[in-house]
Amino acid sequence: MRKLLLFVLLGFGAAAKAQIPQPDPDTTAKHFLIVASIKNLQEVSAGQQAPQKAMRPDVKAFGQMMVKDHSDAEQKLLALAKSRGIVLPPAATGGIKPDLMLEQAGAKFDKLYVHGMVSGHQNTIEVFENYATTGKDPAVKALAQQMLPTLKHHLMEIKAIDEKLK
Repeated sequence: MRKLLLFVLLGFGAAAKAQIPQPDPDTTAKHFLIVASIKNLQEVSAGQQAPQKAMRPDVKAFGQMMVKDHSDAEQKLLALAKSRGIVLPPAATGGIKPDLMLEQAGAKFDKLYVHGMVSGHQNTIEVFENYATTGKDPAVKALAQQMLPTLKHHLMEIKAIDEKLK
């Protein structure tokens, strides 16, 4: 009887598993676009604070570059997503709140902003390089490849500013 019960339970488990819908085999393009969009919006949000809160002219200028470049990148990304029929969730397309630490940084704004931009761009480059080499959607892969030189330029610029702050 115990063996029969065990067999029935195991059999039921296998049947239940078979009914679970399997994920779309290529969700990586949508995932990449969501992550890239959020990163763009975060860069724009933080960059908008730099002209008002930064003490150093180079930090202010970098913030302005972030707003311009990442706003442009976001427009390209959204157009690509639309052309591919990929609907991004609202959390990935707007309403990014300013970083509270930056909002309240006061005299420490420059250092906090620069540190965040260095680590943020290192992470972003890793995400873009990963999709640029392993991505399945050719158009999204091309976007990742197209944006990498700009992201690497941003990292080089912010690292130079970081060195001056040390």
